Amino acid sequence: MNLLLDADAMIKLYRGGVLGKLVAAFPCTVPLAVYDEVVNRGKARFHQDAEVIEEIISGTVTVASTTPEHRQPELGLGAGEIGILDLLAGWQDGLVVSDDRHFLTVLSMRGIPFLTPADMLVVLVRRGHLIGAEAREALERLRPAIRPAAYLETQQDLNYEGRNHEEE
Repeated sequence: MNLLLDADAMIKLYRGGVLGKLVAAFPCTVPLAVYDEVVNRGKARFHQDAEVIEEIISGTVTVASTTPEHRQPELGLGAGEIGILDLLAGWQDGLVVSDDRHFLTVLSMRGIPFLTPADMLVVLVRRGHLIGAEAREALERLRPAIRPAAYLETQQDLNYEGRNHEEE
């Protein structure tokens, strides 16, 4: 499974404190447009997290140039999301990670699998890359940036995972 991250996902996972663990646990790819948005433009605008994100993903995340498969621009999608759609055209095992509501709607309509940054916390726990307490702390850091329903669902999932691991 190769994770395709958009800018929204990378930033939220960083702010949740789990981007490093995610990119160490899974092969991850970002389109060049996403890298430019998060790192290059972020540094140009003096966003301190841009430099840290660059350090975290350097050497672990593949930055892929895309050839425009989507000649007709997708209404309302940014260059990074269009880049992900272009990458998906040639991949079988790509799983998109995003929290951009419009992009998720487009993916859903096309039957393309995706997870949100909050979902990734549960995946990291299930795969043994995070313990429940770490995931709950990350979820609290994400809370202001995610939908309340997503927060509650993830909180329930993490509590369920915690009970399952205690029983083992």
